Amino acid sequence: MASFPFLLQVHSGHNQVELSYNGQHLEFDAPDLNGNRTIHTVEILNITLQEQTLSIAVCVPKAGPKSESALEAFQFQVKNQTQAAQWQANVLGHVYKDVKRSKHFKILVNPFGGQGHAKKLWEHIAEPLIKAAGCTYDLTYTTHRYHAKEIAKDLNIRQYDAVVCVSGDGVVHEVINGLMERQDAIIAHKLPIGAIPGGSGNALSFSLLGEDHGAHVGNATLGVIKGRAMPVDLCSVTQGNGRFFSFELQSFGLIADVDLGTEHMRWMGEARFTVSAVGKLLSQATTGCELAYIPVETNIKRIHEQYNEARQTPVVWADQTHDELDANHPSIVDKFGGVTDSFRQEDGWVVENDEYITVVGAKTPWISKGSITNPAAQPNDGCIDLLVFPKDIGRVAGLAVMIGVETGEHVFHKDVRYMKVKAFRVSPKASSGFISMDGEHTPYQPYQVEAHRGLVSVLSIEGRYARSMKQ
Repeated sequence: MASFPFLLQVHSGHNQVELSYNGQHLEFDAPDLNGNRTIHTVEILNITLQEQTLSIAVCVPKAGPKSESALEAFQFQVKNQTQAAQWQANVLGHVYKDVKRSKHFKILVNPFGGQGHAKKLWEHIAEPLIKAAGCTYDLTYTTHRYHAKEIAKDLNIRQYDAVVCVSGDGVVHEVINGLMERQDAIIAHKLPIGAIPGGSGNALSFSLLGEDHGAHVGNATLGVIKGRAMPVDLCSVTQGNGRFFSFELQSFGLIADVDLGTEHMRWMGEARFTVSAVGKLLSQATTGCELAYIPVETNIKRIHEQYNEARQTPVVWADQTHDELDANHPSIVDKFGGVTDSFRQEDGWVVENDEYITVVGAKTPWISKGSITNPAAQPNDGCIDLLVFPKDIGRVAGLAVMIGVETGEHVFHKDVRYMKVKAFRVSPKASSGFISMDGEHTPYQPYQVEAHRGLVSVLSIEGRYARSMKQ
């Protein structure tokens, strides 16, 4: 392949234009509608060449680097079709290096998600981008709870390159559990999942794209189109005699109350989480439970160091890893037993009985915009990040902690406990309350959570979550 930049001389009307691809973006100086020449720096989706017309579909920020990306199309005239065809092949070959072009997706849209806006977000932003990139899809609008799970259980997975959820995290949760319950889960769990934000929380999208772009449908769609399968840990959750899987968070106490006890405040959008959390912290409400966990690291300074070290290491993609499901191991085995089993001393369980404001296990750093509850969480480190707010946080300290949640700084507060664990168990003392698994209502009874490394994959351009902890 030729060296960068890849250059091509074209025309726009009577104006000569040089197209320059530098390995990351396409740059060109072309006249706008008023005849003024403007430098464009854009992300390429697709390039087509028909006779002497070169058409380029691009994704470009609407108003600066922190704004949402949107679809634009440019057409140029070429004189040398052979040179143009070679330039097209060179550029697209690099743009989609190691990534399949023209993917075929199963799209699931929750029309009730995001205050009912998900359908419009799909039709007005995501769908045009996917079509412009030359991708194809089969579309289903979910109609009821567990509809996405039903679809995932029966899906002909060999027909698709990924399942894409235009929704909040609930549909992703359903898809994962549907895939994991299949008889061919050994194969099905390898089908990548794409996340396009269309709900209230959008934890996965924020974790992939960061605070500035986590709610941007255009940027998320670009990640689906150009993304590669990144391995992501799953947590098995045992409760009673049943088991299911969680990819995001498992919360008890304040965070669960805020997540599930504010359904009547959905009209407020993402602000409902903050408003409710502040009110509950000021009330100093606590919830009793037996908390047990198997620690890996409990020192926040060391956790911080390990986080920064991990971000310096090369990313590992799903096709470069091996997980615990294969022909010789057709089902997931929980090494530390289930919630009804006795603790084994050799596993290293630590057991506490106390009152807590909240206990949150998580595999994603963000749970919503402005809420980085578990900032050291990484997609595939094999650990659960366990956050504990003890009972003795006062009102002033509690407000400081809540402010810190916006940036992830709360984990450094002296009254907050943050640790990496292999597994944990929560056994509530009260008879009623809220327990949230990936934002879904879960029975108020004891549960045990265990991490399983790299069991599913998510489409990602970067191959890691956005930075959520300071350097």
